[in-house]
Amino acid sequence: MSKDSKTGQRAVDSTNPTKIIVERHYAGTDKMETVFKRIAEKQITKRVKKIAENRVN
Repeated sequence: MSKDSKTGQRAVDSTNPTKIIVERHYAGTDKMETVFKRIAEKQITKRVKKIAENRVN
């Protein structure tokens, strides 16, 4: 909001206040961050094994 230059008062906010809803992100009992880390580790491990197999062949 900006101030009125003549009166020095702030303009009236005619919109409704915004409500922010915060949710905890869990998959079962694990935080989503932990779940994502596990998924990333599995994908990286799988990719490394594939590259290693290709080098052997």
